[in-house]
Amino acid sequence: MLRRMSRPPSSVFVYFRRFVLAVLCWVMFLVLCPISHASAANSYPGRNGIGMNGLSFRDSTSTQNAAAARIAGVGAKWVRIEADWWYVQGGGRTVYDWAGLDGAVAAARSHSLNVLMLIQKTPPWARSTTNGSTPPTNVNDYAAFASKVVARYAPQGITAYEVWNEPNISVFWADPTTGKPNIQGYVNLLKAAYPAMKAATTTPIKVISAGLAPYGTTGTSPDGNAISPLTFLQQMYAANAKNYFDAVGWHPYTSPALPNDTADWNGWSQMSVDFRAADGSIRQKSVRTIMSDNGDAGKGVVMTEAGGPTAGEASLTEDQQRLAYQQAVTARASWDWAGPIFFYTINDFAPVTTQSPDRENYFGVYRYDGTAKPAVSVLQSVS
Repeated sequence: MLRRMSRPPSSVFVYFRRFVLAVLCWVMFLVLCPISHASAANSYPGRNGIGMNGLSFRDSTSTQNAAAARIAGVGAKWVRIEADWWYVQGGGRTVYDWAGLDGAVAAARSHSLNVLMLIQKTPPWARSTTNGSTPPTNVNDYAAFASKVVARYAPQGITAYEVWNEPNISVFWADPTTGKPNIQGYVNLLKAAYPAMKAATTTPIKVISAGLAPYGTTGTSPDGNAISPLTFLQQMYAANAKNYFDAVGWHPYTSPALPNDTADWNGWSQMSVDFRAADGSIRQKSVRTIMSDNGDAGKGVVMTEAGGPTAGEASLTEDQQRLAYQQAVTARASWDWAGPIFFYTINDFAPVTTQSPDRENYFGVYRYDGTAKPAVSVLQSVS
């Protein structure tokens, strides 16, 4: 959280009081001073920078087509689709079941949606534990699958691929030895996958590093199950990952706060704001500063998930969700370094219940009954 400045004591000396107030204002400026990365020349203007999650390889053809139609109907030009390695190669090293993924891609293309393909999840034969969050024992097995994905779908016009999802939390990356996230382990995966994916097609493609989950400011959780995304990114560079991704993936979830609520723990602030100590030194570097320090200012940041639930713990009202979407759309459009944003997600997964609602069910911009929440009007207003 932001540090609160205490009120200076009252004084009969007016000029002294004014001096103290002036100093405090300057300190506050230093604490919140952002790096300026704003520009009107965003490479993905208007709707070309709007994407959604919510088109699943698991669904029937009719459900896939309905989801794609709804996503296109809100004005989005992009959709993020999961290429689930476990699903496709669950039958063994030489077995491939592309049916569900082919259906999702066909639905997206039939509605003129560009696709960001997320490649993740290890099949049992490629990992050493029964935990589905365990990364592959041999990173070259993942690289081989990722190259197959690119070879299959790049000729269909899919040129953007994301290597894994949220490896900074154990829910998605559980090291086989510790059960915790492992930065070097993820970098090893990235280093194996990137050249294999590039070699799989003559079509230029972009490889995006895994979208990182929000967690605090910097450092690691006490139990080791979460690593701050800023710390994770800094250590990716320290492990020489620079040449193995074309853009940084980021997940700026903030609810119940909003994107414009500047704070050192807020994933939106963390992208572009350097938080400073009272002496003016940077105490927490932003994503953009970390990238610039490592010679990567020319690469973009792709928000592969963003949004907020309208029920459950730490949720928003539907109107607050609308405001969050408006602030997100406005901020993204103002940054020349921002790629598309992929809101999570198109539909709620369940009717709202008053008895311990699970927030994960209510991130949609459409309610479970198919009626639109106010956030839809924000997306449709983007030109």
